[in-house]
Amino acid sequence: MEFFEPILAIIPGIKAVLLAIIALGFLIFIHELGHFLAAKRAGIKVNTFSIGFGPRIVGFKRGETEYKISWLPFGGYVQMEGENPSEQTGAEGEFASASLGKRAFVVIAGPAVNLLFGLLAYWFVFGVGLNADAVRFYNVFTGQSIDKTQEGVQIGWFADDGPAAVGGVMSGDTIVSVNGYRISNWATFSQEIQLNPEKELELVVQRDGNLKTLTVVPEAVSNPRGEYGRLNVLKQDDVIVAEIDEGSLAAQEGIKVGDQIDTINGEKIYSVPYFVPGIWQPESDWLIKKYQTIYENINQNRDSLNLGIRRGDDTLSFQLPVQLQMKVDVEKNSTAQKAGIKTGDILATFNGKVVDSKSLHSELKAIGDNSVTLGLIREGVEKTVTLSPADVTKPDVEGTFYGLKWNPSLSGMILNAPEIPTQKYNLFSAFGKGLETTWLTCTAITRILKRLLNGEVSPNQLSGPIGIVHITSETAKVGLTSVLFFIGFISINLAIVNLLPIPIADGGHLLFFAMEKIRGRPVPRKAQEIIQQVSFILLIAFFLYITWFDSLTLFHGLRN
Repeated sequence: MEFFEPILAIIPGIKAVLLAIIALGFLIFIHELGHFLAAKRAGIKVNTFSIGFGPRIVGFKRGETEYKISWLPFGGYVQMEGENPSEQTGAEGEFASASLGKRAFVVIAGPAVNLLFGLLAYWFVFGVGLNADAVRFYNVFTGQSIDKTQEGVQIGWFADDGPAAVGGVMSGDTIVSVNGYRISNWATFSQEIQLNPEKELELVVQRDGNLKTLTVVPEAVSNPRGEYGRLNVLKQDDVIVAEIDEGSLAAQEGIKVGDQIDTINGEKIYSVPYFVPGIWQPESDWLIKKYQTIYENINQNRDSLNLGIRRGDDTLSFQLPVQLQMKVDVEKNSTAQKAGIKTGDILATFNGKVVDSKSLHSELKAIGDNSVTLGLIREGVEKTVTLSPADVTKPDVEGTFYGLKWNPSLSGMILNAPEIPTQKYNLFSAFGKGLETTWLTCTAITRILKRLLNGEVSPNQLSGPIGIVHITSETAKVGLTSVLFFIGFISINLAIVNLLPIPIADGGHLLFFAMEKIRGRPVPRKAQEIIQQVSFILLIAFFLYITWFDSLTLFHGLRN
């Protein structure tokens, strides 16, 4: 059984990758199906309908058409009679023999089906209801905010010696624009910064009701795809009391779930302060050091925790003793769960020692392969549990300890950012929102292509099939609405990219048709052959280029 445990542990990942490949294959299938049905409608003979390229895996022939699945899954094609210039004879039923209107209809049908599927996917997602991840996708893919409550980008904490500080940025600033580009959400702001390493950017911010123009220069950070810009800033998030233990110190003082934490010991809190053991890594960045400073400030003033709280329109002040505890979240079917540990248990001792966030990190680093004894409190009753490597039934989920995640509690409170509410629409408003999102997606993709041509975006920042499969597989772990939203976005991408005037793409065919209409006769066959052959070689080279960077990114992620 032990032999199969590593295999069983990666099965969820394999399933996610298979789902991603199937999803991408489906988009290619419906694209080619659009061409196929349009060709049949136009009376053009179709010789082959293939999903994938290369040698056939399986297939069959029905009538005049061979249907097959080929070895290389990232692509597909419909091969029509007389479609290639070298095969044209002028016979009836050939693609080249059909009228210009019918040929254009066949070519446009593929992208049109992809565009339609993208709209239907968006419609379904809006009808079901967007979760938090789908809302983030919306922000990233469209460059817009889904509703007015999410508009605006406010700066929270930032590195004291970072590029933002040097440029004069202050906590609480609202970002209005970057180099004249209007900013509506954090995703678009981050994108503008990442695309401009070591370049002067004009930053317009709103501060105390006035507009100020600042100049910032993002520092360059290397990754497998090259360099990206970074300002070392964190967006401002409300910090609320997400949970509160009954009878705890906070509850006794009258603090309530939903209260917004404005200050801790007199310091303005701009984002959620995390106190997990991981913040005590030896090599810490500026943000981790910020968390450490806040924790140390609380820990050194244990007699009195001063909280400034907003509750509705009221500003309140609370003073209570400090009690720092580690609650646990238990992964389902983990070693910890099988040992009887439950989510919400409070860690009292670790190998007989009373620990806090900092000392727990040291203890975790020191245990190696030894067994560990946990003293846990559940509903006021203490129990002892021993966890041993010999008890492990499957590898730990990343970021857990025997299936345990640490959830620090401050005087009985769990602090967090407010959850993004699920956006829901009725059947008709969902369609309208889907139509609007389709348009916004098209304009966002067009804008990226324009910036690509202008040299503002490097080709090595693009993702090919491997990158798309990887992102889709990761998205599949989040939920149905998220993965469907992403697939809808990719489908619209396929539609637009296929309409580009690249000779072997659908847009290239339309370009030849336009030239034929202007000239009154087709482009010479020999010229078409040369152009298509050169374009094919360049496209393969571009595909390999993108695939190389996709692979570097993937392996870098696996290594880390």
